[in-house]
Amino acid sequence: MRLGSLETSCRRLTKAAFSLSAVLATLLPIEPVLAHGAAPHGPEDLWHSWQTDPLVTIPLIASSLLFACGVWRLRGSLGRLLPGFGMGQILCFAAGTALLAFALLSPLESLSQPLLSAHMVQHILLIAVAPPLLVLGKPEVAWLWALPEEWRRAMARNRGARSILSFLSPCAKPIPAALIHMATLWIWHSPALFDAAVASDRLHWLEHALFFGTALLFWRAVIKAHSGREAAAAALIACFITLLQSGLLSALLSFAREALYHTPDPGDWGLTALEDQQLAGAIMSLPMCAIYLVSGLVMALRLLTPPGRERRSPLPVAPSDLLKQSS
Repeated sequence: MRLGSLETSCRRLTKAAFSLSAVLATLLPIEPVLAHGAAPHGPEDLWHSWQTDPLVTIPLIASSLLFACGVWRLRGSLGRLLPGFGMGQILCFAAGTALLAFALLSPLESLSQPLLSAHMVQHILLIAVAPPLLVLGKPEVAWLWALPEEWRRAMARNRGARSILSFLSPCAKPIPAALIHMATLWIWHSPALFDAAVASDRLHWLEHALFFGTALLFWRAVIKAHSGREAAAAALIACFITLLQSGLLSALLSFAREALYHTPDPGDWGLTALEDQQLAGAIMSLPMCAIYLVSGLVMALRLLTPPGRERRSPLPVAPSDLLKQSS
């Protein structure tokens, strides 16, 4: 009886998440401010520049509700969380979601229009901080458990989805994922495209989506590679490639003799365009490169671990494995 009522409650919560997303999509205006919003005129206007972009708020709210529903259902049906999916994963997902909201909805979003340095802080959160936290949170496990049982079984039997995933699986390996992510960063940091993204809200939103999406692909490949020694070697190379290109791009920004991008005048903030660009390069080189360096060192440590001490994650990640746990 308890499982039946839990199943009914989760069904209602799942439907409520989708219904809330539809209501928000209807009520919130999409035409105004897709990405930048109104830039603050000075420091005194900064904290009044919060965003309500539905393209950000709706996915964040829906994914958080589904995650909470999946965790609740998992604990209610099994009496415990799965091995490898506990409080640490819940906290990682919550932190990643909060940082994603801060990067895209806080005054940092508006500040990124006049200041390239603020733009770079935003990119670091979207590329090197929020994505690894979200991947460590393993949201796909909770999301899958939040769905009705017949949906989960249908997904496990869907041959079309399996074929697509099998076709795209080479891109999810560490080195190809790093190259895709690197190409995305360099293309969007070309002066012409970067200036166009600053001037166009839709292009800026597309830039954010591609940065975040390819970063998720990269970090998922790297973190998943930690479970095996062979994959850890490829992940180490991927981290080194990403560290190298990030350092090169930051050096290009820091040591350029003139401003490469035609951003709005940052004079109200006490910086020239060149000083703002140099600060952006320094921000990129220190925290971002440090994150890639630490990730590479973790992979190197994984390679140095004796084979007898390898720890494999007992968490099933395939839908079919999760279905076995729920049956």
